[in-house]
Amino acid sequence: MKQTATIRGWGLAAVLAWLSSLAFSLDILDPVARTKDQTVEGMALTLLLVAFYHWALVKAPATGRDQRRLIPLAALLGLFTLTGISIQASEDLSFLYSGLVRLAKAGAVWLGYSILLYFGLRALFLGLDRLAAAPRTEARGPAWLKQASGKTILCSMAILLVCWLPYFICLFPGASNTDTWWQLEQVIGVQPLHAGHPLAHTFLQSGLILLGKTLLGSWNAGVFLVVLVQSLFLSAVMGYSVHFLVRLGFRPVAMGALLALYGLVPTFPRAATILMKDTVYTTAVLLFTVFLLEAILLPEQFRRGRAKLWLAALAALLVCTMRYNGPALLAGALVFSGPRLWKTAKTGRARAALAVWMVLPLVLGMAISSGLKALPGVEQANPNETLSVPLQQTGRFVRDFPDEVTDEEREIIDRVVEYDNLAEAYTPWVADPIKTYSAREGTTDADRAAYRQVWMAQTLRHPVSALEAFANLCYGWVYPGAVNPCWYYSPVADNDYVTRPAVLDTLEAALEKVDFAFLLPVTGWFENFGLTAWGLLALGAWVSARRVKGLGGALAMQYLTLLMCLLGPVFFGHGRYGWPMTFCWPVLLAAALFAARTNRGMKKE
Repeated sequence: MKQTATIRGWGLAAVLAWLSSLAFSLDILDPVARTKDQTVEGMALTLLLVAFYHWALVKAPATGRDQRRLIPLAALLGLFTLTGISIQASEDLSFLYSGLVRLAKAGAVWLGYSILLYFGLRALFLGLDRLAAAPRTEARGPAWLKQASGKTILCSMAILLVCWLPYFICLFPGASNTDTWWQLEQVIGVQPLHAGHPLAHTFLQSGLILLGKTLLGSWNAGVFLVVLVQSLFLSAVMGYSVHFLVRLGFRPVAMGALLALYGLVPTFPRAATILMKDTVYTTAVLLFTVFLLEAILLPEQFRRGRAKLWLAALAALLVCTMRYNGPALLAGALVFSGPRLWKTAKTGRARAALAVWMVLPLVLGMAISSGLKALPGVEQANPNETLSVPLQQTGRFVRDFPDEVTDEEREIIDRVVEYDNLAEAYTPWVADPIKTYSAREGTTDADRAAYRQVWMAQTLRHPVSALEAFANLCYGWVYPGAVNPCWYYSPVADNDYVTRPAVLDTLEAALEKVDFAFLLPVTGWFENFGLTAWGLLALGAWVSARRVKGLGGALAMQYLTLLMCLLGPVFFGHGRYGWPMTFCWPVLLAAALFAARTNRGMKKE
């Protein structure tokens, strides 16, 4: 019987490996039912898959509760993969509508990848279970990584700043784009104030530039002052993240790995040196996330530190004012963690403190943003910013089905964007050419309401076209095959404000070559937002399967960030939109393991 079961196990593993190998070899874009030529590497991969599936079947069992989470998640991730492969190759989903052969191949590819992902998730669940169940043991390491203290934060900051020093030098005085100078010119009066960027950030960043210019007489000094303040803020928050993980009981080697991640992966020093709202916003999201997790997992320690309440309130206020989508994140944290925190805050004083650092910043932040936008002379942001996806779908419809657009529809669309320019302006991977550069002036709310009705009617007439336009715009956020380096923003070029010595351009070019080494497997994961999104979805599934409590608010902030990225205007070159996910996932992972380890979960059927 045992021998028969072994044979059956290996046979099932071989069938599963064949299905996955078939998914790798089928060309879904080819209208003929054939596969790519099999290679030695391909056959070796198949054998490795056989061994992996057999191991997973034996060593990584899944309960019924696991299955209810793993199977839908694996199917969803397989669909993301299938969509990404097709969009990356052809900018369409023709395998869905160009014949039964392609449709059948697409189904086989989806099934093969879903099987691989399903067993990969089973292995991941097993790994997380073992990490959560591992007993805490004494480990070697420096005292400041074994016992949390102020020295933990200061030493962490020092290590990070030393690691980031090459970026401070090679990118001096800092990295930027045209928005940086547009915001500065609004503050000095060259341009009118504009709500295209949150005015709180415009005043904060430009005020620091002007302060440096006033004190030291140089625009270069002003720009570098912003870089210095951002770097100190970010390194301090990362140092406090290490401090938090030490208190959760993680070994010094884990803290060392986290410091190596934050210090050596280019994403983090590049974020520190770029003059854009995303750095301050992301740092604030990380700080608020740590305080939120601390309030839930280590409530007594959080309540004993009076300064923490005010720092948490400051972090929340920055989240609300540095980006317009910040209040949504704070609202998500309030909805999913507020009731738990309210229940544990048994006294009136504790509940008042909770309101101070969670509710008050949300109300105050929204009031500040609204008040600044209402100042006399402030030009309002382009309302089309909220229509990135619909306008892209309209642009694709006009390009592909011009004869189906009625005269009435054409007139309504033309009130919002220049209709005659749509087909040519449509760029599959970015919405700006339509939503911004083709926008009409004087468009009213009634015009946009009429346009939305036209958009809905056209979407119903050609839903696949609408899906293709959406997928082209955002597939990279959920497809690991699309890497999006964060260093598309170059050092400040010579302009009316700053200059750079020529030697720094040479050094910066060398630094960029070193940075691209991090796009290799494993190290490139930290520039892969699709993989980051997969990890967050998998962590949420594991937390749910193990009944780990208390992480809902922190995870909600991450899922809302992902949703906003999917509904945004662009993926490539704008990985900064996803920085809150990249920066926060190590802390979230550690918190989930701690919560499970302390018997807040780990219940199986």
